[in-house]
Amino acid sequence: TVIESGVEDHSEYYSPLTVYGTVTKTAVATGAELVGYSFGSNANYLEQSYNSDLDFGTGDFSAMCWVKPDASMSAYPSIVDRYVSANNESTAWLLKIAEGTSSYYFYSNNTSIITATGKVTFGVWQQVVAVRRSGVLYFYINGKLEETGAMTHSITSSGAKLKVSKDATHHLGNSNLALLRVSATAPTPEQIKKIYNDEKHLFTTNAKATLYGTSDAVTALAYDDDTELLHVGTSAGRSVFQGLNRVDNTTDAVGAAISASNGLVAED
Repeated sequence: TVIESGVEDHSEYYSPLTVYGTVTKTAVATGAELVGYSFGSNANYLEQSYNSDLDFGTGDFSAMCWVKPDASMSAYPSIVDRYVSANNESTAWLLKIAEGTSSYYFYSNNTSIITATGKVTFGVWQQVVAVRRSGVLYFYINGKLEETGAMTHSITSSGAKLKVSKDATHHLGNSNLALLRVSATAPTPEQIKKIYNDEKHLFTTNAKATLYGTSDAVTALAYDDDTELLHVGTSAGRSVFQGLNRVDNTTDAVGAAISASNGLVAED
């Protein structure tokens, strides 16, 4: 499937990304509902125009994504970056891959803040997280802290654009990217580990991530503390979630209520 228009923002802020060139989306695994994006060349990328919500100053922030690196990418390809006109300005920041050394790195203030040497695994999905907390940048791969570095300067940059798979000359090629998030919050190490453990199940064969059926109007909810399963009712049936992964469903419409306890479920 090829993306042909803007990538909709479903948050309350509605700051969508614009598609340039041809960006392709494909399932992250055979039969999986979650999709990843691939770019092919430097002419294909996603861009968000200047958004003051991303002017984090000297405060906390995070950039998080899943990436499946491919050897077709150009040297030092950009995963995501934000700058005005050049990638070496002091307020710019870039999350990149150093192809020659198979390393991830985070670049800002005209220097490499962190380099996670030899941590790139080609052809395998990896969760990559950069978090600034109280002037320190922490770098995680698959929920595990790999590197730290001082980062106290401001990254407020009036007019800066956010770009995915593009900086001045480099791109991700046929690498795949999914679940990209940039936030003015700094998740804790425990939260990052949980996010990784919840999301990794979406990258497996036939993994489901959405409500069963075509309706997204939820009619009832129930959480079973004993089985740790969430039951979500709609007019299409009851979807059963373990974390983010839908593990089961029924096909009978759910009306006003669901009750779930110790593996027993009643619905009306």
